[in-house]
Amino acid sequence: MKLRSNLSKHLTLSLLALFATLLNPRGIPEALADQTSYTGTGPFSVSVSIVEGQGLLFKPSDSDESRKNWPGVVFAHGICGPAEKYSSSLSRLASWGFMVIANQKQGDCGVMNVNHPLATLGNFFQLRLKFHNAADFSLMADDIRSNLNYLIGRFDVDSDRIALMGHSMGGGMVIDVASELGKQQSNIVKAVVAIAPWNGVHPTPSSIVNDSNAPILIFCSMTDALCPCSGEVQLSDTQGIFTKKLSPIIPLLFGPQSNPTWNGGSMAILKNSKDLILMNVSQVSHLSIAGIDHGDKMQSFAEWARSEYGLNFNRPSRSYSDIPTMEYSVAFLNQFLNLDVKKGQSTLEQSSSDSRILKVLRSN
Repeated sequence: MKLRSNLSKHLTLSLLALFATLLNPRGIPEALADQTSYTGTGPFSVSVSIVEGQGLLFKPSDSDESRKNWPGVVFAHGICGPAEKYSSSLSRLASWGFMVIANQKQGDCGVMNVNHPLATLGNFFQLRLKFHNAADFSLMADDIRSNLNYLIGRFDVDSDRIALMGHSMGGGMVIDVASELGKQQSNIVKAVVAIAPWNGVHPTPSSIVNDSNAPILIFCSMTDALCPCSGEVQLSDTQGIFTKKLSPIIPLLFGPQSNPTWNGGSMAILKNSKDLILMNVSQVSHLSIAGIDHGDKMQSFAEWARSEYGLNFNRPSRSYSDIPTMEYSVAFLNQFLNLDVKKGQSTLEQSSSDSRILKVLRSN
């Protein structure tokens, strides 16, 4: 009875908050009200700084000094993927009026490429430690919770409008953290965006996602060679003149419980979720799916990963220029953080007829 009472109270408060937002023009800044879509750069300028112990902070600014409380987003990067590699995408997100914090830890797996023998030799005795640290799921979960507490404690962040976003390993971990918070009956997190989530983290997101109280938006692609919507990993490992598929060594890297299909991938997460939207994005790679515009910055990230680790990320040719991930992420956050609910919902509904999106699926 107590749980039912708490849920009823939360529903009532949520409806009141939505009603107040729709009636109160201050809930939608004038700069945002003038925008007709979420395509391209938003109306706010963005500054980037380093917060000791927390990571990179992407802070929007507004000429309207009355604007004091920004919605907050915690971003979690992919395995071996330094947070600064996502700077262009996170700056784009912040330009739409979101305070974004991205932890910089766990971004170094060590150099493991025979094309760089001296660097590999120099790191030889640290490789195991570095890789173990980069793939430490509990450590990333702790960092996400620390980032949450940091945002909530800021005077210029609206603690009632907090979301999680992550890519790859970070995409799987934000689902895990939201699910664990939901199991604790916490409503701190109001929305989750998972980009090409890795359903191989532990706990496996698909096994606990039903505990999440927050709505979830997943972006995945069947042309993603590492974390496709479903199916086997197709990524190849390029070492010198040799090129081989990565999938056979997955159990060696991540333990015998791991498999080349990542336990069913994003489709398994969708199947077990109670409130989830999945967008199957056309012709993007594991990294470009997290990009903006033409995806050039994330393609540079892919080339860096190949140089550092010998990972051969594919580069699907696209018939369109603007990668839709951030556009629909902003719409989703606007709807479920009770910012511009009507416009956010309307934009999300347009995804079903967007040629860049092959399919839109919803749980239940």
